[in-house]
Amino acid sequence: VRRLKANQRQLEERRKDYICEFTEDTRTLDGKGTVKKTETKGYELFFDSGYPITRQLSKEGKPLDEHEAQKEGRRVDEEIKKARKLAEKHARDDENPDEVRINHILHATVMKNGRYETYQGREMLVYDFEPYPQFKPHTRAESLANKLGGTVWIDAQDVEVARLEARLVDNYRVAGGLLGSIKTGSDLIVEQERVNGEVWLPSFLDFSLDARIMLVKSVRERILDHFSNYRKFRVETTIKPAEQQ
Repeated sequence: VRRLKANQRQLEERRKDYICEFTEDTRTLDGKGTVKKTETKGYELFFDSGYPITRQLSKEGKPLDEHEAQKEGRRVDEEIKKARKLAEKHARDDENPDEVRINHILHATVMKNGRYETYQGREMLVYDFEPYPQFKPHTRAESLANKLGGTVWIDAQDVEVARLEARLVDNYRVAGGLLGSIKTGSDLIVEQERVNGEVWLPSFLDFSLDARIMLVKSVRERILDHFSNYRKFRVETTIKPAEQQ
């Protein structure tokens, strides 16, 4: 388990050297879980100063038009600036304190019921996990991770997470619920695979959310992300402003 945690931490750092594309399907649900609306968007994903930056490329399968692309370019420029300011503020740990990562889940939970299974043709070491009672979170991301339970599939040869299924086992509240809350039963599925024979990276994300924002708005969504086209990338240190209209 110690080696797994170290490998996942290294993976999440190496991921920042890559750019990829992903398609995101957002399904808005009613109170019974029936899909009311579906939106599909395509994105490019890269990291700047340790923070993920997304650039929208398409919607409903069609590329953004010139006006939309220019507007998106200006938004991305602002996101890069914000990322660099946040990185300075959180320079000690160089990570987004609100982004829940697999590494957070591995540290905030305790594993049990180890067994071997075959998954996608490879031998896996499988564990169930539950919140670690003695864990002391320092960020909102760690607090949320400490409320998750589920199952993790670990590639026996590479000692990397191939699949993780997590479910919120206790309501998660921000500012005592005044700013928002996520209800028990919200769940997450993450899959990772070996890319270009050199590094394990995310390939699929399935996230179901049942939340309330500011005690007023209810959000029930299921989000599915499919990642592809990974390649090495380093963001330039000089931000090029978006072309003016």
